[in-house]
Amino acid sequence: MRLGPLPAGHPPPLSPSGLGRQAQTIDVFITSPRIAKGEKQRLVPERDRALRAVAEIDAATPVPAGRS
Repeated sequence: MRLGPLPAGHPPPLSPSGLGRQAQTIDVFITSPRIAKGEKQRLVPERDRALRAVAEIDAATPVPAGRS
């Protein structure tokens, strides 16, 4: 079975660096006094998910020989 491209409504998956940047961007919004309290509460789980995904990717990525 051949899979085609993702439908237009789905963004491409983020790389680990993209997830890290996403978490940093969310942190900016969470710490901003101009963002509504409800929006900040919504963003916290999203930031935690991005950080958890980066940590899991880092844990699953083998360390090249000679590096620690």
